[in-house]
Amino acid sequence: MLCAGASLASAAHPVFDLIANRTLAHGLRAGGLAIAAGTPGFARYVHFSRPLPSWKLRLVEDGKKVALAATQAWLEVPLTSAQAKPGTITLHLKSPARQTVRASIQGKQSPAMPLSVGWQTVTVTLPAGALVEGESKILLTFAQSGLLGGLKTSAAVEWIQVGGTVPTSDDAPPVPTQSALTLPKDGGLVYYVQVPEGGAFLAAGDAGGCAVHVRVSTREKQLVDAPWTAGTPIEFPSLAGKVVRLELSAEGATCTAAKLTSAALTVATAEPAVKYPSRPKNVIIWLTDSTRADKFRVYNPKTRVETPVMDAWAKTSTVFKVGYVQGNESRVSHASLFTSLYPATHKFISEKAKLNPDFVTLPEAVKTTGRFTAGFMGNGFIDKFWGFGDGWDVLHNHIHEGGGLKAEDLRKAAQGFLGAHGKQPFFLYIGTIDAHVSWRAHEPWISKYDTEPYSGLFVKACLDPQLDNIVAGKLKITERDKVRIQALYDSDVSYNDHEFGELLKFLDINGLGDSTMVILIADHGDEMWEHGKIGHGQSLHEELVHIPYVIHYPPLFPAGKQVDEGVELVDVLPTVVDALGGKPPADAQGESLVPLAQGEGAGYPRPAIASQYELAHTMRLSRWKLWVGGSGDTRLIDAASDPMGTKEVSAERPLERRFVTDALSLWMAYQGKWKKSRWGVASNHKPAFAADLEKTQ
Repeated sequence: MLCAGASLASAAHPVFDLIANRTLAHGLRAGGLAIAAGTPGFARYVHFSRPLPSWKLRLVEDGKKVALAATQAWLEVPLTSAQAKPGTITLHLKSPARQTVRASIQGKQSPAMPLSVGWQTVTVTLPAGALVEGESKILLTFAQSGLLGGLKTSAAVEWIQVGGTVPTSDDAPPVPTQSALTLPKDGGLVYYVQVPEGGAFLAAGDAGGCAVHVRVSTREKQLVDAPWTAGTPIEFPSLAGKVVRLELSAEGATCTAAKLTSAALTVATAEPAVKYPSRPKNVIIWLTDSTRADKFRVYNPKTRVETPVMDAWAKTSTVFKVGYVQGNESRVSHASLFTSLYPATHKFISEKAKLNPDFVTLPEAVKTTGRFTAGFMGNGFIDKFWGFGDGWDVLHNHIHEGGGLKAEDLRKAAQGFLGAHGKQPFFLYIGTIDAHVSWRAHEPWISKYDTEPYSGLFVKACLDPQLDNIVAGKLKITERDKVRIQALYDSDVSYNDHEFGELLKFLDINGLGDSTMVILIADHGDEMWEHGKIGHGQSLHEELVHIPYVIHYPPLFPAGKQVDEGVELVDVLPTVVDALGGKPPADAQGESLVPLAQGEGAGYPRPAIASQYELAHTMRLSRWKLWVGGSGDTRLIDAASDPMGTKEVSAERPLERRFVTDALSLWMAYQGKWKKSRWGVASNHKPAFAADLEKTQ
């Protein structure tokens, strides 16, 4: 289970830097969970208190870093059984008036504790069993009574300790800094992490007279308890791929405080070097609208859908196994694709919204690299009226300007462009809509996917108005109709695959195949009654947000490579511009996938995130997917073994729940400023993330 020693080769490199990720650390003091409320990481305990936030974060009061609690303030904390047992919550706060504070959990309340004006430390004790192992959601209620007739107020909170020995001092717990992780006597830090393949813990620093221990547990079962020695790796080979609670603690009679000046999870391989041996002359994006990842065998070996072109092409390409769209329908996702911005930033959400002309769009960014730009669209939103018109040399929207809406029509129009301009460097965008209603029957596939006789409403197609009426409950359909509609959709996917293959043939015949980077993606998928609904825009289930995401250009994207880390639609623009030798726009929130495809940043889970009109969010991190609704309700599923999300597993997977919660809550709190190129991803930060947020308090 545990190997301690100098067996790691010099080739080992860090994949998770604990100091850079200090915002993900949970403090320990005297056996309790110690929370510094004024730090950026406090968002992990409070940001799911929705629809209205109950805390104002990262403020300063009398020189102390604080969070300002509303009169009713929610706090969700991860506890061990030992931390939960005392049932105590201690707060150091400044009260603006004489008032009371009480804590409650699921109907179990503490007594109301009096507060005087000014700074003070107060401990509230909940009834036995109120705090539990795993996640505890606590409501703090501040209330003032007396002459002011029940007026409610709030408080500035510097720190909170849940469980453990009640503090006798007002001193704040130590927090990690960019120079060191400080482990106080009888205290320490906890990270919820996934152990990488071939992973080990490696740190340097000064023990400060302490016995420093590295403890690893899963669901409170301790699996590793190893003494730390500077520069000596601690390996845990049997835990690869598991989410664990990694605890660093300092103990001993002579202990003052240990300071780790470096600390990381490492893997025993050489750090990859990103290379650009040759850049593509041209780039083509083939976006297949409304197409789910699980319709392709490279994502779902059990699918009945025949996609021989993708099956073969993927073997010569890099396949990103967990690619998410940022919205769950066309408007929002296309805006994220074309701007590399998350929905809360581009705000192209409502039916009347238009894209801000100040945003640098995909063709504009590509134009800076000297490419001729052309787009042939089947989606009505991608035109000048909605704000997508800048940067194109040729833009033809087939819905508004004619030319046919089948993939064959769009492909032939694009090939006509290539015939005229293919000798000069180009960027070509083809947006097909075969799998977007209206769904139509295509042979030979429809006869394979629906083998029984059918004479209902949908022999040749399920048209857009029909689907609208089905969704609205105005058109009643039978189970047999559902079988037919699903076959129509599947035949559209196979037809689109065939037409994509015709484009690839054209490139090869005309000598463009080797010099052209080709990207196949989708803007979202469609539900097919897996959760009782059909269509898109109504949820964040995998069938809507998980899309095919494949890039072909072997000099930069290794042939046959499958990338397990999460990627997003916002990464397409930076990837294209980087591959062409340009510089992505300064405001881009995504980042180039060239390094990840070659192994840089691989080896530790990266998230994929989607939004439902900013009313609900979901994050996929490794196999775990957390959904957060508009009221703050959450749901955790194992998306790898249960992609349809039939079972909520938070209760039996508390470590995994906190693993994703820490990342998603930070992202939700700071998404407006998030730039992956500077901050890294929500589960694995670059040094600038904490440094920037700590500077700007």
